[in-house]
Amino acid sequence: ISITSRNKCLILGLTVFLWVGVHAQSYIDTCRLLRKFNLTGYVEAENHSKIIGGLFPIHTRTIPINNSATEFVSAMCEGFNFRGFRWMKTMIHTIKEINERKDILPNHTLGYQIFDTCFSVSKAMETAMTFITGQDKNRPHFRNSTGKYLLGIIGAGGSSLSVSAARLLGVYDIAQVGYTSSSAILSDKLQFQSFYRSIPSDKFQIEAMVTLIIHFGWVWVGAIASEDDYGKYGVKSFREKMETANLCVAFSETIPKVYSNEKMQKAVKAIKSSSAKVIVLYTSDIDLSPFVLEVIHHNITHRTWIATEAWITSALIAKPEYFPYFGGTIGFAILRSVIPGLKEFLYDVHPSKDPNDVLTFEFWQTAFNCTWPNSSVPYNVDHRVNMTGKEDRLYDMSDQLCTGEEKLEDLKNTYLDTSQLRITNNVKQAVYLMAHALDRLSTCDLFEEQRNDTTCSRIPDFEPKEVRYLTLL
Repeated sequence: ISITSRNKCLILGLTVFLWVGVHAQSYIDTCRLLRKFNLTGYVEAENHSKIIGGLFPIHTRTIPINNSATEFVSAMCEGFNFRGFRWMKTMIHTIKEINERKDILPNHTLGYQIFDTCFSVSKAMETAMTFITGQDKNRPHFRNSTGKYLLGIIGAGGSSLSVSAARLLGVYDIAQVGYTSSSAILSDKLQFQSFYRSIPSDKFQIEAMVTLIIHFGWVWVGAIASEDDYGKYGVKSFREKMETANLCVAFSETIPKVYSNEKMQKAVKAIKSSSAKVIVLYTSDIDLSPFVLEVIHHNITHRTWIATEAWITSALIAKPEYFPYFGGTIGFAILRSVIPGLKEFLYDVHPSKDPNDVLTFEFWQTAFNCTWPNSSVPYNVDHRVNMTGKEDRLYDMSDQLCTGEEKLEDLKNTYLDTSQLRITNNVKQAVYLMAHALDRLSTCDLFEEQRNDTTCSRIPDFEPKEVRYLTLL
């Protein structure tokens, strides 16, 4: 090759190199989250090389956004959920317990990063994106946003939330363990190959429901489901099982995720006009709450309700004032358990411990019906309207100021109720599943069938898929 041709090739190569470099830099600058999400939660990553992510419904809904907004807006959340707050605290308690043990990960400790999903699909997606990309990085780095190695995710709560998060996390082989996501669709390993759970599939619950209906001789049964993956796939499977047993579903209606008076009245009308006196309610306790108010408002009594595991033991529904309408409900509950030391850990909460802990401030204000002095944390806000045909907006502030001397022992809510630890225990088991997977990876403890196609990396430098291979139920 002549010198002239060689020079031309060098110039051409340098030009291509510079062009690729400029455009690659442009791609890096643009491939990022364009807005920061409004997220709350807890993080403890310092002095830990590995962390477990957590997703919990610490709030029950997002605040409606102005539809006329031209730019993306990350919604704020409201409706403090004492039960979800307890689940979140249980994850922290379990990680601390594991770190103190000598028989699991003796040479390593775990940190955590936990986000509030607000029991909404949009927040579940925002939190999943944050786990993958962070909020300040220019491009995905396949590690947690704290800069530490992400072991996996616990969550995201309800089945619909877990389905949404799993479709994103599964792309990167990040192991995800659900603690209350029972929808049968999540058993499809073609769609959700990195999803596991510490709760049985709805497949077994549906079989039990139909067996129960056959036992009592009911042949004409109504069905109402939440307007999400949990309710949709649950009722679909229920109808199929009923048809196989030559039983009839009198009607099938949905409860809207975002309150709609029209849809709610349609469900109420179906119940009132049908001769079916046995009705399956396939929904979570949070989604069911507005429907309960409608049932009371319309004075619907003398019905036998069949409940799913998602609400049969919920204190949100099991209230004395609801008994004339829902007393005698039959349902299937998750096995309860005892968690030593959890109750004492739950009592160890106070706003004075961290002035930046907005969730604890909100917990305290909601629990004791007071406003913390000089606090900017909202109190008892409810932006919904037209609940049971009337305004349902609560006052933003309490007239009573918190003193800090309030006694947790005086509370009568689900946060401190450790007598019925069911999903709470599932959270603990999910965390232990992650920890045992990492422990096996650290010692290269493989099953016989895994040894041909699985290698063990040095801890903490591992790939997410390696944890997934060892996360077996």
